[in-house]
Amino acid sequence: MQEIIIRILAAFLAGFLLGLERQFHRQPAGLKTVILICVGSSLLMIVSLMMAGGFPEMTGRMFSAEDPGAVFNMGDPGRIAAQVVSGIGFLGAGAIIRQGLNIKGLTTAATIWLAAAVGLACGAGEFFSAFVVLVVALCTLIVMEKIEEKVFPAKKIKTLCVICGKSDFNLEKIKNVLQANKIIVNNIDMAVSKSSGRIKVFFQIHTPESLDTESFCRELEKNPSVLKIEITSNEKVH
Repeated sequence: MQEIIIRILAAFLAGFLLGLERQFHRQPAGLKTVILICVGSSLLMIVSLMMAGGFPEMTGRMFSAEDPGAVFNMGDPGRIAAQVVSGIGFLGAGAIIRQGLNIKGLTTAATIWLAAAVGLACGAGEFFSAFVVLVVALCTLIVMEKIEEKVFPAKKIKTLCVICGKSDFNLEKIKNVLQANKIIVNNIDMAVSKSSGRIKVFFQIHTPESLDTESFCRELEKNPSVLKIEITSNEKVH
């Protein structure tokens, strides 16, 4: 009984630390969610071990007619764990949100999956492995964020929305203006409104620091098909 309590508490501590980092970034899957995932995975691993005879003093006994004192292992300890690994992906997918060209929640989804893995390790009594992975995960989430801010500043990545009319619409002319201003296009998405006939073109762009936004917009507006221009800085995605 004491061993089981220690494993569940270890899973709780790991989930608390991982969830705390997500909570600081105000993610939907925050402190409570990650703790529940980690502790729940630990419990499922413990139940798997019980069914396989991993806790002899607590494992259920199955008796045969020939030998009433015989004890049989009731299952494979890896079966439930395997279902946790695959099933947690559905929960992680719910944390991923796409907004236009931006995708949010990938790091949170990965944290959910990792929390389940750490919980399984704690439930199996592999405390050293769980501790090492926990330290690596926290360093990745906290330290790597600072490195990303310096090497890949989010303010340089923007979403450009150009609303055009159908008449005289020419995507190549718009792309030529972007190229002339040394703007790198990472992705292009288009949508056509059936009611108004307008065409919305979304560009995910990487802008140089020297870009004069007002001058760039005026240059785009010279295109007769361009009706409206919107430029937004991508939010920092965690």
